Amino acid sequence: MYISKVDTLLENLRKLLRRGAHRNVRNILQRMHAADIAYLFRYLNEMEQLKIFRLLENSDMAPEIISHLDTPTGASILTQMDRKRAAEILQEMDPDDEVNILQEVDPEVKEEILVHLSDTEAESIEEQFQYPEDSAGRIMNTNCFTLHQEVTVSQAIEELQGREEESTEMVFYVYVVDGNGRFVGVCSLRQLLMVPAQTRLQRIMTTEVVYVSPETDQEEVAKMVERYDLLAVPVIDDEKNILGIVTVDDVIDVIRHEATEDIMKMVGTGDEYLNRSILRSARMRMPWLLAAFLGGFIGIQFLKMFDATLREIVSLAFFLPIIIAMGGNIGITSMTIVVRGLATGRISVRELRRVIVKELSVALLLGILYGVILMGLAYLQFGEVDYIGFVVGVSMLISMTMAAAIGTLAPIVLNTMKIDPAVATGPFVTSAVDSLGILVYLSMATLILM
Repeated sequence: MYISKVDTLLENLRKLLRRGAHRNVRNILQRMHAADIAYLFRYLNEMEQLKIFRLLENSDMAPEIISHLDTPTGASILTQMDRKRAAEILQEMDPDDEVNILQEVDPEVKEEILVHLSDTEAESIEEQFQYPEDSAGRIMNTNCFTLHQEVTVSQAIEELQGREEESTEMVFYVYVVDGNGRFVGVCSLRQLLMVPAQTRLQRIMTTEVVYVSPETDQEEVAKMVERYDLLAVPVIDDEKNILGIVTVDDVIDVIRHEATEDIMKMVGTGDEYLNRSILRSARMRMPWLLAAFLGGFIGIQFLKMFDATLREIVSLAFFLPIIIAMGGNIGITSMTIVVRGLATGRISVRELRRVIVKELSVALLLGILYGVILMGLAYLQFGEVDYIGFVVGVSMLISMTMAAAIGTLAPIVLNTMKIDPAVATGPFVTSAVDSLGILVYLSMATLILM
């Protein structure tokens, strides 16, 4: 929805809510798509969200709205509902969505809701909670369409048509099992439609299938879907039993979540920013600011070391900000490229040497370019004052090259040490580049000009 349209709709809904015109609000919402209603919840406060959802709580849209909401919001609404109705809504959602939202709910509330589910469904949910967080087992949909390998194509199509409520991925894949229930292959809808009706699935199924274990990290699953252009990935246990499937819609959510999480980590915060208290947000950023503070303090000590140089040649101070800023910018750029490359798998271990050489070469080229420009500006500003132009130009070159080296190598080293580069790289790179930039610049000035 366009922003102007959203603003107008929100204003009208708020006016109607204040007037108590609940029927009008309900009529407006029932003409909207559930995803658009969930999108509106981003701009509503908690009380408004609850009021609007309660108007649709008993409608067929309720489960779909909860599925489209961000997890903390959906969990918050579910917590404030009647436990039996909450269970009814969950039963109409896909199993992976059920698990996703219940893991955000208070454990006591979760148990109260599970009591109202069937024993089979409750056990299935509890089993998925046994898998590690952010694993394929947590995000898989257990409602996968499986048939025996001796079933004919006509029987398979008839079985597929007979299923009234199945997820969309079932239209594309039939998962084939043998007599012992072990996964042996997969058939696409296209395969079913292109062969004679009496052909057995065993004869047309694809046996070379990409699959994952329930313990596989969700980021690895996302990379596999991207690499092989899959619509769904089967989740198979050690005995070759099919436990469920991870579908492309879940993979999109994973990619968005992981990308957001990495970016937030790099600035000292985390996902779900709007749902976090001010105090907690401040507490999460404190270590990052402390690292920057300490880096700045080290920079002050370097300035103090070269106090005599700065007193003697005051014009050196004028170029300090630009040398630090250029080094910091290229360091952050290199760091971001490497961190995201490692996170998405686009940069592998075999390519690290190539990445390092490329980033250093780029920094060297840019350092020469901007060093020459700064050298010229120094001459225009101060004339031929000893060799100050040479000092600032070469310092710019060294600072930018050094910053690229730190920004490239720091994530690689941390990744090798099994430390998340997104968490630790940001504060280290910025602090190190700034402090070392000051040290290099003033050291050169002291050696050449004093």
